[in-house]
Amino acid sequence: MSRVSERALPVYLQTLKQSENLGEEVLADQQQVVELDKRRQSNRQAIRAVKNEKEERKMWVMMGNEFVKVEKKVLESWLENDQKVLDKEINTIRDGLKSKVQALKQLEGEEIPKGFFLEAMSKRELSNISGTVGKVTERYLDQ
Repeated sequence: MSRVSERALPVYLQTLKQSENLGEEVLADQQQVVELDKRRQSNRQAIRAVKNEKEERKMWVMMGNEFVKVEKKVLESWLENDQKVLDKEINTIRDGLKSKVQALKQLEGEEIPKGFFLEAMSKRELSNISGTVGKVTERYLDQ
C-alpha cells in the first residue's frame, strides 16, 4: 500500500462512518414521520366521528388504559389540540430531515437538487393568491 493511500484511509473511513450515521438518522426520522402520520390520521378520524355525533352528550373515550366519560366539546378540544401537536412534531422532524439529507448528499459528493428547500404555502398565502387570481379572472371575463 502506498503512503498516500495509507494517509487517505482514515479520512475515507471517517467519511464513510459519518455518512452511515447520517443515513441511519434519516431512515429513523422517516420512520418516525410515518408513525406520527398514522397517529394523526387516526386522530383525524376520531375528530370526524365526534363531530358527526348528533347528540350533545358525554362520550366514552379511552385514555391510556382507562375509559373516561367526557363532554363532547371537551373531547373535540382535546382531539384538536392533539392534532396540532402531531402536526408540529411532524413538521419539526421534516425540517430536520432536510438538513440531514443535505449533509448526507454533501458527504457523498452529490449535488443538492434545485427546489430542495421549497416550503408549502400557508393557508393565508393561498387565499391571497386565489383572491387575486379571482379578481384578475373577473376583470378579463367582464371585457
